[in-house]
Amino acid sequence: MTTQHSFYLAELFVNPAELSIHTPAGQVVSLQQKPMDVLVFLAQQYPALVSRQQLIDNVWGGNVYVGEKALTNAIWQLRNVLQQLAQMDLICTVRKKGYRLAVAPVPSALSDDATSPNHPQPVKRVMPVTRRPLYLFAAILLLAGGVLLFYYPTATPVATEVTVLTNGNGRAMFPSLSADERYLVFSWRKFEAASDLYSLDLTEPDKPARQLTFTPDDESRPLWAKDGRHVYYSSKTAVYGECNIMQLDTVTLHSQKLANCNRHSTGYMDITPDGRYLAFSGSMNTDGSSLYQLDLQNPEAKPQAVPCTQNCQYLIRDLAFSPDGRYLAVTRRAHRLSEDIYLHNLASGEEQKLTQGEEDILGLSWHPDSQRLLFGALQHGKRQGFVLNIVEGTSASLQLDNFAWPSRVASNGEVYFHNSKSVPQLAYLPLNSAVSAAVFPLTANEARYEAPHYSKTRHALAYVSNESGYMEIWQADAEMENRRQLTQLHGMVKYPQWSNNGRYIAFVGRLPTEEEDKLMLLEVQTGKLTQLNTGVLWHGRLSWWFDDSAVIFAYDGNLFSVDIATSAVEQLTLKGGAWGQMPAAERFYFSKGRNRGLWQLLPDGTEQQLLPGSVFSSRTAWTVAGQSIYFLQQKPGQLLVSQYDTVSGKVEDLILLPPDLLHPHSIMSYDAEQQRLIFELSVHPSADLQRLQHPLLQ
Repeated sequence: MTTQHSFYLAELFVNPAELSIHTPAGQVVSLQQKPMDVLVFLAQQYPALVSRQQLIDNVWGGNVYVGEKALTNAIWQLRNVLQQLAQMDLICTVRKKGYRLAVAPVPSALSDDATSPNHPQPVKRVMPVTRRPLYLFAAILLLAGGVLLFYYPTATPVATEVTVLTNGNGRAMFPSLSADERYLVFSWRKFEAASDLYSLDLTEPDKPARQLTFTPDDESRPLWAKDGRHVYYSSKTAVYGECNIMQLDTVTLHSQKLANCNRHSTGYMDITPDGRYLAFSGSMNTDGSSLYQLDLQNPEAKPQAVPCTQNCQYLIRDLAFSPDGRYLAVTRRAHRLSEDIYLHNLASGEEQKLTQGEEDILGLSWHPDSQRLLFGALQHGKRQGFVLNIVEGTSASLQLDNFAWPSRVASNGEVYFHNSKSVPQLAYLPLNSAVSAAVFPLTANEARYEAPHYSKTRHALAYVSNESGYMEIWQADAEMENRRQLTQLHGMVKYPQWSNNGRYIAFVGRLPTEEEDKLMLLEVQTGKLTQLNTGVLWHGRLSWWFDDSAVIFAYDGNLFSVDIATSAVEQLTLKGGAWGQMPAAERFYFSKGRNRGLWQLLPDGTEQQLLPGSVFSSRTAWTVAGQSIYFLQQKPGQLLVSQYDTVSGKVEDLILLPPDLLHPHSIMSYDAEQQRLIFELSVHPSADLQRLQHPLLQ
């Protein structure tokens, strides 16, 4: 519906024909078609108040289903662009009634200066006579500057340059840049040790990092205070205990506890630009709020939940305040395969979704101009970096792999991040060895290999890999030969599980254009895919009913089953469930989560604990093998593979492994034919800090 007539709004020249807005200084910003249509209609109706329904009728042809959300997005984009360009709010919102322009639009035909839409001029303003000599002098200087620019070449564009700051010996992660840009504080986990905080003096690159904390706890996600002296960070006791948000004095090295945090996830936090509040994400409350703030100026203050008004069904994870204090960027996770970035306007409370279809956001930070967001994301099994322009609504790739957890961008456009090249591989542990065995590799490749599950009936492994460039379901024989790609979804897949008869592989998948994941059945012989309609938004780990009549899945902290013939869904547990395995009609074993023990669901629906959390800490890294259950057991500084005899009730430790080789969330499968356990493991996990100069950040 956009007309070709241009007009002025304040000093901005709006050209609907070119979908552009021009400033007096010559800056040009492009708009998408629908936001421009909305702006034009508001201008046509000025000074009348325009209802949402009027806008939907005129811009979206009355399509309420599409128009409601699209209108909200269009108004948000318009308000954001106009505020950036005009330094004022040009769209007024009347709650529950509609919108109107804050100033009168002036048609370009009525302006003496609007000679051409291609060369827009601002509305003419007569200068006071006393100020004209100053402007004339400024004009002369500008002309002189133009001559100088003509004779002297402009600065050479910045090329992409990566500088390594740390090298080897564990994982150096989560860099945070001090306010004066001199120091970089980070978390460093050396091999087989807990992580501590360290500081690098960037003015003395040859000087070793200074250790700041000396505890047996895992200390991570440091964040500089505005005073340049204190650092905030999360501290977790190994395996059991608590997670605390701490404050560290980098001069005295004294630390104190400020608040509790969620020990089952990474600590995400940021400080408001004025330095007064520490904001951090936490558990979700009944009203959907999951963001908390602590008043740093009040020693007696307690963390307060920040009320949530939009997108409250999604848990907040990471967060970052814009330097100008206008926005809070947050990541919200719908489920394991869906996490996106949202922009929260701190003045209006409106929230806008900036990304679509991301799987896992690996840190986000702001450019000093408050218009660009830098973030890392896992895409098709690779860690990559992106720059998102919130004004233009564009996203560009850094074309840099292994990029994660960027610091805030420095004033010169440099940014610090951690580079991690380790990718999961497959390996096995023999169980029939007379002496303590070792873990042997099944793969050693640059591609990712995850989530193995062995079928005795098929004599084959199902697993997930990005060997084709996308994360897909694959099949291979017991020696990882004769590999065959089974899916071509070009999306995201998780948790493949063979049916007992070897006919199907159940898995969780999400297509690139969709937000909700699906529980899928793959008929291996024919390649036919079938969706099981469970009625839920996401699915956790899967397994099969003992007779293959149903698939067991985790959702919202409990276990459910879905009948593959009727799609009937039944809730199996009421007091928690993370993963279950059912080898026989009266043998249903399940775990409730990390450090919550091993349980059995009896035929009458009652639950019986078999092992306490102090013995069975694993969430999903366990498997049933005949009358035994093998599991990973995490202890401070140790990782054990243990065996539980379901008949005698005895537990036997089989082998001690390096603590970083496997993870309690890893996946374990039993190969009865070769008497071995098959794992997903990290091969020498390492990460180094690097400094990046990039044209997109200049």
